[in-house]
Amino acid sequence: MMYSQIGVSRPRIDARKQVTGQIQYVADMYLPGMLYAKALLSPEHHARILNLDTSKAERLPGVRAIATARDVPDNFPSMGEGILDQPVFADKKVRHRGEPIVLVAADTEEIASEAVDLVKVDFEPLPVIFDAREAMQPSAPLIHEEGQGKFCKGNIVIAFGVECMRLVHGDVQKGFAEADFILQENFATSAQRGTPIEPHAYLVKPDSNGKVTVWTNSQSPFRVSVRLALVLRLPLNKIRVISPAVGGGFGQKGGASYEANVAALALKIGRPVRWALTMHEHFEVGSTKAPHNMMFKLGVKNDGRLTAIHRTHIANAGAYASVTVRSCQKCTMLGSGPYRIPHQLAETWVVYTNKVASGPFRGYGMSQPAIAFETMMDIAAERLRMDPMEFRLRNSLRDDDICATGQVMHSVGMQACLTKVRDLSQWHWPEHEQNSSAK
Repeated sequence: MMYSQIGVSRPRIDARKQVTGQIQYVADMYLPGMLYAKALLSPEHHARILNLDTSKAERLPGVRAIATARDVPDNFPSMGEGILDQPVFADKKVRHRGEPIVLVAADTEEIASEAVDLVKVDFEPLPVIFDAREAMQPSAPLIHEEGQGKFCKGNIVIAFGVECMRLVHGDVQKGFAEADFILQENFATSAQRGTPIEPHAYLVKPDSNGKVTVWTNSQSPFRVSVRLALVLRLPLNKIRVISPAVGGGFGQKGGASYEANVAALALKIGRPVRWALTMHEHFEVGSTKAPHNMMFKLGVKNDGRLTAIHRTHIANAGAYASVTVRSCQKCTMLGSGPYRIPHQLAETWVVYTNKVASGPFRGYGMSQPAIAFETMMDIAAERLRMDPMEFRLRNSLRDDDICATGQVMHSVGMQACLTKVRDLSQWHWPEHEQNSSAK
């Protein structure tokens, strides 16, 4: 079979425009009468808002409008991915540092920044909790009091109607009883942040006929339009979302973020408003990869066959669930990797803390369990004094196997892939291991 495209190098369609600076990003855009926005981002990780006074900022020459929670038809709970647990503007309470409280529109960015400094907020600090395991304790301070019984129990997110997502395949206790030895280890991953060269940026233009046009560097314009329609109580045909060039995303620009804040401000003043975040602001409000605390317990036979696995995952969602529930659903279902394990039990909790919300990131829901499980595979191979490559080949899924979700596997290329890697890398064990150690 001949292929005309696969394996052939093709230049990017937009390459020349990229390197010559012809592509226009949202932060490059300008509309007649456009105002510039700056946000007051919470300096507190967890606090009640006792009083919000914008009067000094409003009197500053060049300030045209200030938007707060009062200017959004459905401010809370109206934002979120699957679980609506997030406000447009913080109202009565802030749950993480960097949460938007006020957005100012002014003639210049400098005036808008000066106005933000004039906004007075009285906070009542509340106990702060960053560790998901501590947040699960009954004595932990509540992050979402109003969500109890609705979308959380304590600080544990109610995902798909349950506090704990579970995957059961076979009988894990029977599998451990059949094992010749059992390994158990704990693992933790940290928060990671994608850093695209282009920070978040939004431009909103309201029209006299009631329509709103939004330019955003979101990778999901249709999700943005649906969310805006709900928050602003507008029909979908009144909202147009345009996603021009996106200067990198890595997951952070995967859905709606702060388009609604800018839209509320633009509708209030009746003029186009642009909020282009600085890199510092981007780091304050941008999502991170969800940190996980994990326990992996693995049953192994002396001939190298896996018999059972029990794994638990505690995911730190941050102040809002965002996509952590969906990514952890994937983690629960597929976190045991491409291996034949007849008996499996997986349990996953998604937990609120006072960190910035976790969000999409490369390896969506799979990189956290993958590093833990592949480490377990190396530990097991070392215990058996077996070539770790051979150990993986012995346990990899094959055609017609039934995986943990009950799916019958077809066109499984795991063994072919591992064999190819072994041959091309000239893998030899234990000589390879000895040579690596000598280096």
